[in-house]
Amino acid sequence: MKFPIFLIMSLLFCANSFAKILDQAIVIIENDVITQSEYQKKLNFIINQYRISGNPLPADQSDFRKQVLESMINTRLQLNYAKNSGMNVQEWMIDKAMEDMANKSGVSLSEFREKIISQGVDYNVYRNLLKEDLIIREVKRRIISQKVKVSKKEIQEFIKHQGHIFKENNQYKISMILISISEEPSVEEKSSAKDKIKMIKRKFLNGEKFTSLAKNYSDSGNALSGGDLGWRKVTEVPQMFLDQLENMDIGEISNLIENNNGYYIFYLEDKKEMEKIKIEERKVRHILIKRNAIVTDNRAKSSLIELKKRIESGESFSDIARAYSEDTISASLGGELEWAAPGTFVPEFEDVIDTLPINKISDPFSSQFGWHILEVLGKRNQDNTEAIKMNLAKRYITSSRAQEVVDAWIIELKGKNYIKYVSETAPEAYINSKKGVNKIDDKSWDPFL
Repeated sequence: MKFPIFLIMSLLFCANSFAKILDQAIVIIENDVITQSEYQKKLNFIINQYRISGNPLPADQSDFRKQVLESMINTRLQLNYAKNSGMNVQEWMIDKAMEDMANKSGVSLSEFREKIISQGVDYNVYRNLLKEDLIIREVKRRIISQKVKVSKKEIQEFIKHQGHIFKENNQYKISMILISISEEPSVEEKSSAKDKIKMIKRKFLNGEKFTSLAKNYSDSGNALSGGDLGWRKVTEVPQMFLDQLENMDIGEISNLIENNNGYYIFYLEDKKEMEKIKIEERKVRHILIKRNAIVTDNRAKSSLIELKKRIESGESFSDIARAYSEDTISASLGGELEWAAPGTFVPEFEDVIDTLPINKISDPFSSQFGWHILEVLGKRNQDNTEAIKMNLAKRYITSSRAQEVVDAWIIELKGKNYIKYVSETAPEAYINSKKGVNKIDDKSWDPFL
């Protein structure tokens, strides 16, 4: 008799849990859901950020709430993609990011935490949003790496025709708005999107703030930050913006720009004139331990901690690199890599090089290749060598295509996933307006944040 009773109780518990999920669900995404409580928590967090910054909430509350929900859908799609691809962020990585933010604010980590709480922000929510942001940054980096391929011929053509890039390094503070269209839009859909972006531009010219318009209307992944792309070197500005940007004054808005993702406009908030680029090359050596079915993250990290202790106790870095490093090419050279300009290595590697004093060994850190420790052996200034030009040209071409690629990928991701709005939070009129972009009923950033 005990087994049937246990079985009945289990079934009742599962049924009640399932009913609770259904009661709270407002959007279904494949086998995942966004619940009403999740949505309300995110909405409250964003509203609190407005309050802390002293900025007024958008006038159109309905569009604002829809924008928050669309942002959550985009985020969930990318987080699910990361999970399915085996990408994850360890707790120590979040701790490190929190420490970096505290240092930038000139306070200790505990003081930074107290400051967050004193502003009425849920610390656990803040920490979880930071974790999501770190994962999404890595997702975007990988997508850009996979989808943006730059040929040697393109680099040579860039150097030939865009030589002025190497003589000056202007910076621009710009924001953008995207009105997206589906992969195979109808004439009516394109016309509607075009009319919408023209309407947005008229609102700006009539005095409305670009940031508010982006939050209310933009389909880009950075909409909730007002479409802000931050300060960007000319090498980091999307290619499609460049032709107009060079002739724009501060405070001006661009003409409409059309591509396969939809319709863009951008706003030039400010710009800085820079002098000649000074390139600092770095000489480093490292030890790599790769992850595999046997070597977990914790095991790899622990092994490198022990190797670091041995080196600091007097053993030769070169000898240990030859014996233990799984980067076979550099291992044979005692872990040494060639002199390299900024941007040569993956971002995690670059971050450590930038902050590590010369002749000091780093703590273990993770990249897409595995776990590393490294030592910076020296730095030198090199101006306008052919190798540096080639590297900068490649970075420029990649950066100029990144926003387009990410926007297109998010649209593609939406098209491949079952997305259904199942709550009054997403009114029928709104759902219908999104057909053709998302799979609804029957069936978008900047890597450089």
